[in-house]
Amino acid sequence: MNDTKTMRSFLRCISICTAASYDLLGIANYFRKRGYFTRLLKDVLHVTNLKRPGDIYFFNHGCFVSWGFKKKFEDKLVEVVKMFSIHPLRHIESDHFYYQYGKETSIDSHEKLRVDIITLDSEEALIKLAISYGLAQSIKLEAFEEAIQQAIRTNSELPEDIATRGEISLSRRAIFKRIGEIFIARSSINLNIEYLDAPEFFWRNPSMEPYYIMTKKYLDIPSRVMALNQKLDVLQELLDILNSQVQHRHSSLLESIIILLIVVEIIISLFQFHVV
Repeated sequence: MNDTKTMRSFLRCISICTAASYDLLGIANYFRKRGYFTRLLKDVLHVTNLKRPGDIYFFNHGCFVSWGFKKKFEDKLVEVVKMFSIHPLRHIESDHFYYQYGKETSIDSHEKLRVDIITLDSEEALIKLAISYGLAQSIKLEAFEEAIQQAIRTNSELPEDIATRGEISLSRRAIFKRIGEIFIARSSINLNIEYLDAPEFFWRNPSMEPYYIMTKKYLDIPSRVMALNQKLDVLQELLDILNSQVQHRHSSLLESIIILLIVVEIIISLFQFHVV
């Protein structure tokens, strides 16, 4: 009972990644028509409503962070962003937090409740935004991690196949398909990994950067980015394996054709000699 009362004293905060990117202008127009206040920056849209306490931050890399709303409204937000999503994800990634107001801004894990608690020393929107940058990067990173892990799982049998059989037991077409899938996964992450860098927002608002750094440190983003790069190297190795297999088969095919041509030439020569 005490735990339930404690949970009720906290407000909800959720970070969600649903797509590769969002049409922020379209989202802004959608909420503006419904009486919400919107503020569009270079890479983020802030949406709020004086009649309905809470803040939403939509990031152009396909993530949003919601502060102070109930689950029903959060689910509605997921449906809304579908209309403005570019390359939606097959699987939506989300991370849940709770927050409260106190004397000092911090992020801690509540051992008894097993939830992450964000404490804010102010209701200032910029503080929430600074923390939201970190939360959005973390959930975007989670989407990258899942994409890479899926690609690795799908192709995990290839090295073992080569070790036991000496070759990959896939057709040439299937190999090219695997190469395409791995290349798309790897290049997509490489092209978007800039979203994990420090946002330009903090160049103009250096006093907010400590909140962002605190969030990155708590969510272990730097070491996760290093692990992500290592997994990208694994994908590159898989690409190299598949490419070498294709080249090997191509060389074998050329050798077979050359041998066949030589045999044909010998047969023709023998036939001509016999006729003469």
